[in-house]
Amino acid sequence: MTKINIIRPPKISVDKRKSFLNQLVMIIVGTTISLGFTIAAAKLTDHIQRVKDRRLSALMVMSNIESFARTMETRSDNMAPADSLAAWLMSKPLGELEQMPEAELKNLLDRVTTVSILARDKSAENIFSNNIETWKNVGNVKFIDLVGACFSAMESVEEDYNNWVKDITATEREIKYHPDNYEGTSIPLKILGDEKMRRLLKGIHNRRCWLRYAAASLRYYNLRNMQAIGISEEEVMEFTDGREKDDVNTAPAPIATDYYTAPISPDSLTTLSHLNARLDSIMGRSSAL
Repeated sequence: MTKINIIRPPKISVDKRKSFLNQLVMIIVGTTISLGFTIAAAKLTDHIQRVKDRRLSALMVMSNIESFARTMETRSDNMAPADSLAAWLMSKPLGELEQMPEAELKNLLDRVTTVSILARDKSAENIFSNNIETWKNVGNVKFIDLVGACFSAMESVEEDYNNWVKDITATEREIKYHPDNYEGTSIPLKILGDEKMRRLLKGIHNRRCWLRYAAASLRYYNLRNMQAIGISEEEVMEFTDGREKDDVNTAPAPIATDYYTAPISPDSLTTLSHLNARLDSIMGRSSAL
């Protein structure tokens, strides 16, 4: 047996170059693994965010469609008084209506012909339709096609309805501006006696029914949107209710009707004396005039 000198042990040969290469390999491997985990985590985070964005984009679009369906239903409900009144006016002979005071008949007619245009929020539609990144993120061709069909239907309903409203306004304005071209002893009777206006006013009932049918059709296609993207109807309704609840009511305060009873005369356009007299009357002051 070979004796070992404990005080002076034998020297062990070490390859310094080999040790350095081993350490370098370990560093490279460690860095690669760490980088791999970082990239994987980043991709996972990006994937989660893209899923959230995809879901939010889809919710906004389908909520926009549902909101327009609700708008059409509300408009249909609000037209109910005008529908009944128009039917009554159309059923009466002009000879009988002529016996009514002109101011009263004008008031009734104004309640029928004052129809607001149909407006919809196009913000979500513009983002979805004009942003190619949104399309890529959604990544569902069927959903994109169905949503596009809904947008086209919404645009068609809005355009057709508003053309009808504008036609009523334009026809009424034409009769008021050129009364001599129409038969009747007063402006309201001239309006009610015009065949085109009568057709337009009779259309109020049809428009009411058509708006509700359009709303139901839009909801049917929106259900197909939900199925294509995998989002429940309850979630879309909840999202829509939340958006409508958060809307701020910025409607201006109603204007006092007194101001409608005193049209501005040509003289008032320069001196404003008539408006000054009206203001003094409202404020309870004695007028200088």
